[in-house]
Amino acid sequence: MKVLFMTNIPAPYRVTFFNLLAKKCDLTVLFEEKNNSIRNEEWYKDNTYHFKYHVLKKYFLKELVNFLKVDYDVIIMGNYASKVSAISRFILKAKKKKYIISADGGFAEDKYIFTKWIKTFFISSASYWLSTGKGTNEYLKAYGAKEENTYTFHFTSLNKQDILAYPIKYSEKLQLRKKLGYNYKKIFFSVGQLVYRKGYDIFLETIKKETFKDTAFLIAGIGNQMQEYQKYIEDNKIENVFLIGFKDKKEILELYKMSDVFFFPTRYDIWGLVINEAMANGLPIITSDKALAALELVSKKYLYSCDDKVKLLNLIDNFVSKETNELYEIGKENLNKIKDYNMEQMVDDHIHIFEEIMKKEKAK
Repeated sequence: MKVLFMTNIPAPYRVTFFNLLAKKCDLTVLFEEKNNSIRNEEWYKDNTYHFKYHVLKKYFLKELVNFLKVDYDVIIMGNYASKVSAISRFILKAKKKKYIISADGGFAEDKYIFTKWIKTFFISSASYWLSTGKGTNEYLKAYGAKEENTYTFHFTSLNKQDILAYPIKYSEKLQLRKKLGYNYKKIFFSVGQLVYRKGYDIFLETIKKETFKDTAFLIAGIGNQMQEYQKYIEDNKIENVFLIGFKDKKEILELYKMSDVFFFPTRYDIWGLVINEAMANGLPIITSDKALAALELVSKKYLYSCDDKVKLLNLIDNFVSKETNELYEIGKENLNKIKDYNMEQMVDDHIHIFEEIMKKEKAK
């Protein structure tokens, strides 16, 4: 099976997925860019490539045409909103070649009719669609995707081995905290870019007048609002919130394991893979309802509207007061929900979908 997968950048979890997918098909990956300016260079440092790939140049038209001349059994566009995808759409239509659009997620909330028209034009032009779940199905359908040609896969950044069998015991969490220098009874953790979209300003405004005894809130990540948030913390004398900067994969894993609760105050995330990661480490989740992972995976009682500070504060209060055994049981429930969201399953899903599509096309 000859497969072309077009995507934007070599995100580490994508590279892991492609490495596994290449073991089950003849895979070529076309990257639009080598990296993304909003990501720290350290993010890419561990990438190893065990598949055929090519990074497009700044002036890419000729090489793009050459790639799309090749006869593939399956062509997937993973970044349907880019300039490369727009041009690819016209090339493929001219050659009468069918293709698949793969969407991680999205919310059909267009302020302008023109925006909806553009999205509908590009999304509806595909023959088949790959979706991460119910929310993405609705999103694609809103822009012209056909329900009978839409296929769902388990979306993740995790291998099977990354998902714990049981939550970490509280005694082990305390040992990790001692090692890392966080001697608090309870720790809430979050990871994300410190930008407006991630909603950390809402979180800070919510807790600025609150005192949670022996409780710390850690936020890992960098971004253009980091200094502003740090100033806000200092000006409001918020003593238990710590912006701890960029952390590599190993450090993030330790932070998950030592924490009690994961919080995610995003204003908008098309999926939110950090929710998968936190659940895989047996953590309870507090999250806004503006990430599709939240809607697909997290119990509704732990969701809140992203600007509802009262509900957010109530949820934080609720988890601060929970006993360790209660948190452990919620963590167990989350591990059970997330167990099938692994790379191996994601690869199997894709191969099965490709085979179904090829069978469907052959029958025409």
